[in-house]
Amino acid sequence: MPKHLIMVHGRNFKPDKGQLEPNWTKALRYGIARDHGDEKANQFDAATKEMAYFGDLSNEFLRASGREYDMEADVHDRQLALTQLEAYSEEDFLSKKTYQDLPGCNAWKEALADTLGELLEFFHLGKPVISLVVPDMAAYWDSETDFGSNLRSRLTDPLFKALDENKDVLLIAHSLGSLIAYDVLWKLSHYGEHVKIRAKKLSLFVTIGSPLGDETSKRHLKGASATRAKRYPHNIKRWINIAAEDDYIAHDEKIANDYRNMERLKLVESISDHRIYNLSVREGNSNPHHGAGYLIHPKVASIVADWLD
Repeated sequence: MPKHLIMVHGRNFKPDKGQLEPNWTKALRYGIARDHGDEKANQFDAATKEMAYFGDLSNEFLRASGREYDMEADVHDRQLALTQLEAYSEEDFLSKKTYQDLPGCNAWKEALADTLGELLEFFHLGKPVISLVVPDMAAYWDSETDFGSNLRSRLTDPLFKALDENKDVLLIAHSLGSLIAYDVLWKLSHYGEHVKIRAKKLSLFVTIGSPLGDETSKRHLKGASATRAKRYPHNIKRWINIAAEDDYIAHDEKIANDYRNMERLKLVESISDHRIYNLSVREGNSNPHHGAGYLIHPKVASIVADWLD
């Protein structure tokens, strides 16, 4: 089966696809070559790769809400961050001290999100608070607009095509992209217009920096009000979730316990969680949520290298 990698980026402002996609691909390839050698990196080169890009839509939304974005400065800072990440050895990524020595390293955001998350959801305040902190994520759940459906459409078409062509699909989704990916997988599993590929499965679903364990997020997922098998996607063979220390978007870092019924119902072979250190520095400070810092990490490199086999 031909190898086909689909990447879904996360929330906030994003550079153009022609700048973001190579940044992600380079981070992935560098980690694979660093830890698994040139032969494996050549296998990665031979695989089909594409990004389900929605940055133009989220940029437009965020600008309309009054936020400003300097794309040129962002691109430069992303390139600098990746260059710094390439200087670390495999052992550096596993070192807590290396992580704690990063400028501005601080756990307070994750601690606050973890402490308040369930309490806010209990009082149904989760979404209003999210609207203030991460407005594009709150807008994704707003059924009164087309924002969510427009974002999902950017993944639906390429994913449907890859599965329909019997590709061996690895889907990597970051942050808000993991919510989009889950919802699209659910729709492909249950909507009548997708019956042609209903029996086909991804070989691997990898979520990085994902809020899928968060109570507010779970309440807004497609299928959340359904019961038993109807509640979940049916088209994932294996699901691996990776959360970085102090990544407040992924403050509930374990998702296996939240979706254990997928295993019980035999909808998925396995769901596993991994905790890592994200060594990214953005704009002079530690940024444990940064996508390239996840992608270049030895854990992700190992997962992708295994898939290439």
